[in-house]
Amino acid sequence: MKRWDPGAGDTICHGRRLFLLSLAALALESKAARPPVISPVQSIAGARLLRRAGPTGMPENRPDSFGAFTMFVFPLAVAATPMDLYIADPGLGALFRYDPSLDVMAAIPGARITQQSRIAALADGSVIVANGTGYPARRFSRSGAMIQSMEAQASYGYFDEVVADPASGRFYGLDRVQGQMEELMPHGRGATLLPPGLLPDHPNAIAMDSRRLYVSGRACGCVMAIDLFGSRGREIVADDLGNVTGLAAGEGWLAILDSMEQQLRIYRDGILRADPAFSELRLINPQGMSLSNHMLYIADPGARTVATFRLRP
Repeated sequence: MKRWDPGAGDTICHGRRLFLLSLAALALESKAARPPVISPVQSIAGARLLRRAGPTGMPENRPDSFGAFTMFVFPLAVAATPMDLYIADPGLGALFRYDPSLDVMAAIPGARITQQSRIAALADGSVIVANGTGYPARRFSRSGAMIQSMEAQASYGYFDEVVADPASGRFYGLDRVQGQMEELMPHGRGATLLPPGLLPDHPNAIAMDSRRLYVSGRACGCVMAIDLFGSRGREIVADDLGNVTGLAAGEGWLAILDSMEQQLRIYRDGILRADPAFSELRLINPQGMSLSNHMLYIADPGARTVATFRLRP
């Protein structure tokens, strides 16, 4: 007969506790070693002005091609292309094209910039400026030439925001006042209204990637994803939002600015990956956003900068 040892149970429990503590320590170590989903890279407060540029937008080989360093006053919106950043600053009344490789920026002549201005970039390096009531959206080339004017055709309103589909080249313009969205062909002529039931009530911000159109609604406090290439079905991908002031999408990412909750939500392939507070990111009053090559750009007029963050899957 095996003799009972009163201390054996304590030894087993102690060993189990050590094993569980070891597992917890390994989990904490693994979590600490994992890089964060979002990490700051730099803040752009301004740059030298490019005064003379050639047809491609590159500086002319002249000593007076570069001007003085110019600081942003109220950078409200940002749009990223594979080469540049476009920054709308109503404080300076100008739209700038910032070239990170040269650390210079050129003003786009003829671009009307106000506190209602919103911008969207295209893969060819051009940019669209939407100004809301009374003004058609306009598209400018990288060199600053106006190449397209886009007016509402299927309704009597104006576009408060415009996004471009990188795959087909179609444009989508949002009229917040009427709660409508138009789908325009790449040449800017020929348009149809999206069905009213497809959009959330009181839409106020839009973004697009190669797969879906994202629209935030004030009434539902949510963001809907709309499939524009198949059944045109929709689904809610984020809810419990206060006041969405900015959306950005691309490469499987979706970023949402919630000014009421003072929070940035970051989704990857439909899964919430991070939800830092503005204070954690040193943001004061973030407004416009853009995504390109796993980089998130946030225009922060409160800090008078464009903050740059790297996103890691």
